[in-house]
Amino acid sequence: MAFARAALAAALLAATPAMADFNDKQPITATVTGATPSGYPRTMVEGLNAVVRDAYPGSAVSFKPNSPGGGVQAIATKQADFTATATGTEVRLANEGQFPFKESLKGRFSYVMELYDNQFIHFIMTKEWADANGIKSWADIAKKKPRMRLAINRPDNPQTTIGAPYEVMKAYGFTINDIEKWGGSYVLGNSAIGLSAITDGKADVFMNARNLGDSLIKDIAGKRALLWIDGDQATVQKAADTFNNKADMVPAGTYPFMEKPYPAVRQWVALLAGSHVPDEVVYKYVKAIAENEARVHAIGGSLKTGFAAAKMATNPANLPYHPGALRYYREKGLVK
Repeated sequence: MAFARAALAAALLAATPAMADFNDKQPITATVTGATPSGYPRTMVEGLNAVVRDAYPGSAVSFKPNSPGGGVQAIATKQADFTATATGTEVRLANEGQFPFKESLKGRFSYVMELYDNQFIHFIMTKEWADANGIKSWADIAKKKPRMRLAINRPDNPQTTIGAPYEVMKAYGFTINDIEKWGGSYVLGNSAIGLSAITDGKADVFMNARNLGDSLIKDIAGKRALLWIDGDQATVQKAADTFNNKADMVPAGTYPFMEKPYPAVRQWVALLAGSHVPDEVVYKYVKAIAENEARVHAIGGSLKTGFAAAKMATNPANLPYHPGALRYYREKGLVK
């Protein structure tokens, strides 16, 4: 009988899979999406992928162009493994099935890492338009209802529309739809399109994301007088709270036309993974990035000053961690 019990115990032990060792150098395969075909987001994704490929030689880690919202949709439907440009806006709208998502994607994607938390939404107007309409602040816009040609992104790119400008407008008592009611119009497109419209005199106001101290905005300011839309930090914070962001003050002198600090919505940007992605793939991607911090900074842009391995587990939206990421963070004491 004792022999039988021992044999049974041995059989059960043999049948129980040992915890996988993810600390080898075996290659992984993954597709990363969420970034447009050109511009900094693509540079960021390609740079991160290169770090992972070098850490695990032979890995097939590729880039698939998409938008931030489209990236979350892609990982939730197994069309890609990671998306690298998600903010609290995409997380909440996807979980709740709100536009631009057609259904709730809750449970189909999870949190991997915070990449940076220094994406600032710029709220800029031409001095010519501001002077003509007596506008200095958000409160002035709400009160005077001026005719405005607004350069802003498309609503299906929600982090730079629904997730910030729309909410600030609501906090001050009007909506994006009121712009047309006041006789205004829109120039819809990414930040480069919007700044071109400002330069060419086709737009009066610009609302979109750029890196602080952006050289293109400085160049435009040398040709056309610009101003930052002033406001109250507490009111902007009310808007930022909707999608777990912060209201922060852009320092005086960030641009030549800023004689004092001005409020802006400061967003965090995260890497997410589809629930279908194996734990090993996520663990190794996270480990490669965490252990090559200097190289990640060298990618430049927002990562240069915004990425920190010690802050990778920061999760403002409290989205469930992917098990592979959670395993690494627990090993390093970043998550209990």
